[in-house]
Amino acid sequence: MDFMEISKKRVTVRKFAQTPVEKEKIQKILEAGRWSPTAVNGQPQRILVLNTPESLEKVREFCSFGYDQKYVDLAEECNDKSQGKLNFYYGAPLVLFVTYDKTACWTNPHSGESSGQTDATIVATHMMLEAASLDLGTVWISYFDKDKARELLCLPENWQPVCMLYIGYPAVDFVPNTKLGCQRKPLEETCFFHEVPVQ
Repeated sequence: MDFMEISKKRVTVRKFAQTPVEKEKIQKILEAGRWSPTAVNGQPQRILVLNTPESLEKVREFCSFGYDQKYVDLAEECNDKSQGKLNFYYGAPLVLFVTYDKTACWTNPHSGESSGQTDATIVATHMMLEAASLDLGTVWISYFDKDKARELLCLPENWQPVCMLYIGYPAVDFVPNTKLGCQRKPLEETCFFHEVPVQ
């Protein structure tokens, strides 16, 4: 399978089977992240592997928010009617909690900006695509209470949360959400060839 096939194969999955992800597949996904490019090869990513009932219950705790109908319309699976909340945890058996170490990043000498957020995002993208190549579903989550996550997961002070990847086999009755993610704009709307005006 070439890269373009993997890119098109990857879809957002919001409903997972309860089949555990095999250790060898977890290892391959983590390896894909390890070989991702980072600024000056600093490799500041710090990834927590959450795949026990105890750790996944913590994910549920810091992914709960007040009820908002527009999110229910987009993803019914997050509607926790019994609690009157939205819970953005879809039963994934594996969650990779992606952070970066603020003390291990390259700093742009001109702007003073840290490379950490970019580095961690590249790492997460590589891991997500590797998961797709292994026939696993994923969803990228950045909507969570970072302070609560830091507390519940006992993160070191210098680890900065970026996102989570929920990973697992799609549920038998999973259907991709056609309102999100299934369509792409034509290249002409997002890519432009820069031409220098003739003097």
